Amino acid sequence: MVTILLTSIVFYVYYRYIYCEKADVSAANALPLMYAAKKYFLTGLLAKCKETVKKPLRASTVCTLLKHSIAFGEDELRKKCLEFLSQNVREVIGTATFMRLSRDAINDVVSLDILRGTPERVLFEACVKWANFQLHELGNENPSDEEIRDMLGSILYKIRFPSMTLREFADITTHSKILSVEEKLDVYVYMAKGEKLETLKFLSNSRRTQESVIDRFTVVSSAYYWNCHGSQDAICVETSVDMYFSGVGLYGGTEPTTHQVTLKVLKETETLSTLVMEMTSDGSQTPVKLLLENPVLFRANTSYTVAAVIKGPRTWQGNSLHNKPTYDLSESVTITLSDSTVSKNGSSIGRGQIPQLFFYL
Repeated sequence: MVTILLTSIVFYVYYRYIYCEKADVSAANALPLMYAAKKYFLTGLLAKCKETVKKPLRASTVCTLLKHSIAFGEDELRKKCLEFLSQNVREVIGTATFMRLSRDAINDVVSLDILRGTPERVLFEACVKWANFQLHELGNENPSDEEIRDMLGSILYKIRFPSMTLREFADITTHSKILSVEEKLDVYVYMAKGEKLETLKFLSNSRRTQESVIDRFTVVSSAYYWNCHGSQDAICVETSVDMYFSGVGLYGGTEPTTHQVTLKVLKETETLSTLVMEMTSDGSQTPVKLLLENPVLFRANTSYTVAAVIKGPRTWQGNSLHNKPTYDLSESVTITLSDSTVSKNGSSIGRGQIPQLFFYL
C-alpha cells in the first residue's frame, strides 16, 4: 500500500513538472524522480532532485534515502547515509521510517562496525521490532518467535551477541525462541570460558561504540579573531595504543556563516584521508563537529598530523592557559600532541582553530 501511494505521488510530481515545470521534491520522492529525470533527460527536474539529496541528512529522512539509494544504485548517497547512521543510530532506530527499511538496508545497518552510543542489545531489539512490523504489514498480527526469526533471516547473524554482558544476553533470550538452544549454548560457552566453538555463528568482537574527545583549549578568544585565507592549521598526534581517529571539532565564524574546509590526516608526507566540505556555523563559540568518511587507524607510538584549511570569514580561535601536550583517557591510554611543521598560520599545541579531536578505542 505504501509503495503504491509513493508511486502515485512520484507520477503526479513527474507529470506536473512536464506540464507546469513545477515539482515538489522531498526526501521521500527525490531518488525515484531522479531516476525518471535521468531516463527522460529532464535536466531541470534532475537538478532539483540532486539539490534535495545533497541537503544535510536528518534522523527523520536518512532511512528513506538509504532505502531508495539501494534500490536505484546510488552508491555515493548510500555510503553517506550509512556514515550518518553510524554516528546517529540511537536516534534513528526510534523513527517510524526505520521500521519501513528494506531488508538490504537493515542488513547494511547491522553490518556497520561503528554504531556510536548504541549497545548491541538495543540494536537487536530494534531489529526484532522491524521484523514484527514487516510481519504485521503482511497481515500477521501476532507473529511467533520462529516467524520473527525467519523474517530476520541472515540479519540475525550480524548481531554480536557474544559482545553483550551475560545479564543482557540472558534477559533477551531466556523466554525467547528467536535463537535456537544450540546458538544460546555457544554464546554462553564463549561468555563463560572465552572459548569460541566452531559452531558459534556470531561475531564475538565488540563494535566501536565509545567515542573519546580531546578538548584542547580552555579559552576562546573574542579579542583576536583568526584569519581564514587558506593558511593551514595543524597539530601532531601520537597515541599510546592503537586507536581510530574519526574527526575534529573546528571553530566557526564569529557570526553565522559558511566556510570551505579541507581536513587532512597525514603520516609523514603520506596523506591517509582527505575530507572537503562546507562548514556552516551559527556565530557561537561551540566547535562544529566534522567526521571523516572512514576513521583512520592510528598505530601506537607513531606520529600523525591532523591539518585543516578553513577558507572564509574570520573565526574564533582557542587558547590554552597551559600548553598541555598529554591527555590521559584512562590509566593505559594516553594521547600526546606536539607542534607541526606543516602549520602555516601560527597555531601550536597552545592555540589554533582545531579545539577538538575525536577517537574510538
